[in-house]
Amino acid sequence: MMKDDSSVNTAGNDTKIDLLKATVELIREEGIACVTLRRIADKAATNLALVNYHFGSKEKLIAQAIGSIVGTFEDAFALLDERSMGPIERLKQFFCRYIKHLQEYPGLAKELLDQSRLILCSQNEYVRYSKVMKTEKLMDTLREITGETDESVVRGMMTQLYGALFYPVIMNSYLGMGGEEPAPEIRLPDLEDQVDMLFSHYFHRYKKD
Repeated sequence: MMKDDSSVNTAGNDTKIDLLKATVELIREEGIACVTLRRIADKAATNLALVNYHFGSKEKLIAQAIGSIVGTFEDAFALLDERSMGPIERLKQFFCRYIKHLQEYPGLAKELLDQSRLILCSQNEYVRYSKVMKTEKLMDTLREITGETDESVVRGMMTQLYGALFYPVIMNSYLGMGGEEPAPEIRLPDLEDQVDMLFSHYFHRYKKD
Protein backbone atom coordinates (compact mmCIF):
# COMPACT_ATOMS: atom_id res chain seq x y z
CA MET A 1 0.00 0.00 0.00
CA MET A 2 1.43 3.38 -1.00
CA LYS A 3 1.80 6.00 1.66
CA ASP A 4 -0.35 9.08 1.11
CA ASP A 5 2.03 11.97 1.70
CA SER A 6 -0.25 14.68 0.30
CA SER A 7 -0.72 16.13 3.78
CA VAL A 8 3.06 16.30 4.19
CA ASN A 9 3.41 18.12 0.87
CA THR A 10 0.63 20.53 1.79
CA ALA A 11 2.29 21.30 5.10
CA GLY A 12 5.60 21.87 3.32
CA ASN A 13 4.00 24.24 0.81
CA ASP A 14 2.28 26.14 3.62
CA THR A 15 5.62 26.56 5.40
CA LYS A 16 7.28 27.79 2.22
CA ILE A 17 4.49 30.34 1.68
CA ASP A 18 4.71 31.44 5.32
CA LEU A 19 8.46 32.02 4.98
CA LEU A 20 7.99 34.04 1.80
CA LYS A 21 5.21 36.13 3.37
CA ALA A 22 7.31 36.74 6.48
CA THR A 23 10.24 37.92 4.36
CA VAL A 24 8.05 40.25 2.30
CA GLU A 25 6.56 41.68 5.50
CA LEU A 26 10.00 42.29 7.05
CA ILE A 27 11.18 44.06 3.89
CA ARG A 28 7.95 46.06 3.84
CA GLU A 29 8.37 47.16 7.44
CA GLU A 30 12.11 47.65 7.80
CA GLY A 31 14.00 47.13 4.54
CA ILE A 32 16.24 44.38 3.22
CA ALA A 33 19.19 45.21 5.48
CA CYS A 34 17.16 44.26 8.58
CA VAL A 35 16.14 40.84 7.27
CA THR A 36 17.96 37.96 8.99
CA LEU A 37 17.33 34.22 8.93
CA ARG A 38 16.35 34.20 12.57
CA ARG A 39 13.87 37.05 12.16
CA ILE A 40 12.33 35.37 9.12
CA ALA A 41 11.95 32.08 11.01
CA ASP A 42 10.55 33.81 14.10
CA LYS A 43 8.01 35.80 12.07
CA ALA A 44 6.94 32.69 10.17
CA ALA A 45 6.87 30.72 13.44
CA THR A 46 8.94 27.94 11.94
CA ASN A 47 12.34 26.26 12.16
CA LEU A 48 15.42 28.18 11.03
CA ALA A 49 16.70 25.24 8.98
CA LEU A 50 13.57 25.24 6.82
CA VAL A 51 14.70 28.42 5.06
CA ASN A 52 17.56 26.53 3.42
CA TYR A 53 15.38 23.46 2.91
CA HIS A 54 12.74 25.36 0.92
CA PHE A 55 14.81 28.10 -0.74
CA GLY A 56 18.45 27.00 -0.68
CA SER A 57 19.70 30.16 1.01
CA LYS A 58 18.60 33.42 2.58
CA GLU A 59 19.74 35.27 -0.55
CA LYS A 60 17.46 33.18 -2.78
CA LEU A 61 14.53 33.72 -0.43
CA ILE A 62 15.11 37.48 -0.38
CA ALA A 63 15.42 37.52 -4.18
CA GLN A 64 12.07 35.75 -4.47
CA ALA A 65 10.50 38.13 -1.95
CA ILE A 66 11.79 41.14 -3.89
CA GLY A 67 10.41 39.63 -7.09
CA SER A 68 7.05 39.31 -5.37
CA ILE A 69 7.19 42.95 -4.23
CA VAL A 70 8.24 44.24 -7.65
CA GLY A 71 5.32 42.35 -9.16
CA THR A 72 2.93 44.53 -7.16
CA PHE A 73 4.26 47.58 -9.06
CA GLU A 74 3.57 46.10 -12.50
CA ASP A 75 0.15 47.72 -12.79
CA ALA A 76 1.82 51.11 -12.40
CA PHE A 77 4.29 50.44 -15.23
CA ALA A 78 1.45 49.08 -17.39
CA LEU A 79 -0.05 52.58 -17.38
CA LEU A 80 2.92 53.81 -19.43
CA ASP A 81 1.66 51.61 -22.29
CA GLU A 82 -1.95 52.79 -22.04
CA ARG A 83 -2.30 54.61 -25.37
CA SER A 84 -5.85 55.73 -24.70
CA MET A 85 -4.24 58.49 -22.59
CA GLY A 86 -1.83 61.19 -23.68
CA PRO A 87 1.81 60.83 -22.54
CA ILE A 88 1.55 63.46 -19.78
CA GLU A 89 -1.53 61.80 -18.32
CA ARG A 90 0.10 58.37 -18.58
CA LEU A 91 3.15 59.60 -16.69
CA LYS A 92 0.98 61.35 -14.12
CA GLN A 93 -1.07 58.21 -13.50
CA PHE A 94 2.11 56.13 -13.29
CA PHE A 95 3.62 58.30 -10.56
CA CYS A 96 0.38 58.39 -8.56
CA ARG A 97 0.00 54.62 -8.61
CA TYR A 98 3.68 53.84 -8.10
CA ILE A 99 4.04 56.15 -5.11
CA LYS A 100 0.88 54.75 -3.52
CA HIS A 101 2.44 51.29 -3.76
CA LEU A 102 5.73 52.60 -2.34
CA GLN A 103 3.88 54.11 0.61
CA GLU A 104 2.76 50.58 1.48
CA TYR A 105 6.43 49.55 1.81
CA PRO A 106 8.10 52.07 4.18
CA GLY A 107 11.05 49.72 4.70
CA LEU A 108 11.64 49.53 0.97
CA ALA A 109 11.40 53.31 0.67
CA LYS A 110 14.05 53.66 3.37
CA GLU A 111 16.17 51.09 1.55
CA LEU A 112 16.09 53.22 -1.61
CA LEU A 113 17.46 56.17 0.34
CA ASP A 114 20.09 54.07 2.12
CA GLN A 115 21.24 52.44 -1.12
CA SER A 116 21.11 55.53 -3.36
CA ARG A 117 24.87 56.13 -3.16
CA LEU A 118 25.62 52.49 -4.01
CA ILE A 119 23.17 52.57 -6.92
CA LEU A 120 24.66 55.76 -8.36
CA CYS A 121 28.31 54.75 -7.85
CA SER A 122 28.17 51.12 -8.99
CA GLN A 123 27.63 50.35 -12.68
CA ASN A 124 26.27 46.86 -11.93
CA GLU A 125 23.86 48.16 -9.31
CA TYR A 126 22.70 50.97 -11.60
CA VAL A 127 22.02 48.53 -14.46
CA ARG A 128 20.05 46.26 -12.11
CA TYR A 129 18.13 49.20 -10.67
CA SER A 130 17.34 50.53 -14.17
CA LYS A 131 15.89 47.19 -15.22
CA VAL A 132 13.70 46.93 -12.14
CA MET A 133 12.53 50.52 -12.53
CA LYS A 134 12.00 50.11 -16.29
CA THR A 135 14.01 53.27 -16.82
CA GLU A 136 13.86 53.11 -20.61
CA LYS A 137 10.07 52.98 -20.62
CA LEU A 138 9.94 56.10 -18.46
CA MET A 139 12.48 57.88 -20.64
CA ASP A 140 10.51 56.96 -23.78
CA THR A 141 7.43 58.59 -22.26
CA LEU A 142 9.42 61.73 -21.46
CA ARG A 143 10.76 61.83 -25.02
CA GLU A 144 7.20 61.58 -26.30
CA ILE A 145 6.14 64.51 -24.11
CA THR A 146 9.10 66.78 -24.79
CA GLY A 147 10.49 65.76 -28.18
CA GLU A 148 13.91 65.86 -26.53
CA THR A 149 16.54 63.56 -28.13
CA ASP A 150 19.54 64.26 -25.89
CA GLU A 151 19.65 61.26 -23.53
CA SER A 152 21.47 63.18 -20.78
CA VAL A 153 18.72 65.83 -20.78
CA VAL A 154 15.94 63.22 -20.64
CA ARG A 155 17.73 61.34 -17.86
CA GLY A 156 18.12 64.62 -15.97
CA MET A 157 14.37 65.28 -16.29
CA MET A 158 13.56 61.81 -15.01
CA THR A 159 15.89 62.27 -12.04
CA GLN A 160 14.30 65.63 -11.18
CA LEU A 161 10.77 64.22 -11.35
CA TYR A 162 11.70 61.25 -9.20
CA GLY A 163 13.41 63.49 -6.69
CA ALA A 164 10.51 65.92 -6.44
CA LEU A 165 7.87 63.21 -5.97
CA PHE A 166 9.68 60.38 -4.20
CA TYR A 167 11.79 62.35 -1.74
CA PRO A 168 8.88 63.32 0.58
CA VAL A 169 7.63 59.71 0.61
CA ILE A 170 11.08 58.28 1.31
CA MET A 171 11.89 60.87 3.96
CA ASN A 172 8.58 60.28 5.73
CA SER A 173 9.35 56.57 5.77
CA TYR A 174 12.90 57.21 6.96
CA LEU A 175 11.83 59.59 9.73
CA GLY A 176 9.04 57.27 10.81
CA MET A 177 11.57 54.49 11.35
CA GLY A 178 13.99 56.64 13.34
CA GLY A 179 14.84 56.42 17.01
CA GLU A 180 12.89 57.01 20.17
CA GLU A 181 12.10 60.65 19.42
CA PRO A 182 8.79 61.19 17.59
CA ALA A 183 9.35 62.05 13.94
CA PRO A 184 8.30 65.52 12.77
CA GLU A 185 5.21 65.40 10.61
CA ILE A 186 5.64 66.64 7.05
CA ARG A 187 2.36 68.16 5.91
CA LEU A 188 1.89 67.97 2.17
CA PRO A 189 -1.04 68.21 -0.26
CA ASP A 190 -2.71 64.98 -1.39
CA LEU A 191 -0.55 62.92 -3.72
CA GLU A 192 -2.64 63.66 -6.82
CA ASP A 193 -2.47 67.40 -6.05
CA GLN A 194 1.32 67.19 -5.66
CA VAL A 195 1.68 65.49 -9.04
CA ASP A 196 -0.70 67.97 -10.72
CA MET A 197 1.19 70.91 -9.20
CA LEU A 198 4.58 69.60 -10.31
CA PHE A 199 3.43 68.68 -13.83
CA SER A 200 1.69 72.02 -14.38
CA HIS A 201 5.00 73.79 -13.76
CA TYR A 202 7.34 71.23 -15.28
CA PHE A 203 5.55 70.47 -18.54
CA HIS A 204 3.68 73.70 -19.27
CA ARG A 205 5.90 74.52 -22.24
CA TYR A 206 5.13 71.16 -23.87
CA LYS A 207 1.35 71.32 -23.64
CA LYS A 208 -0.40 71.44 -27.00
CA ASP A 209 -2.63 74.45 -27.66
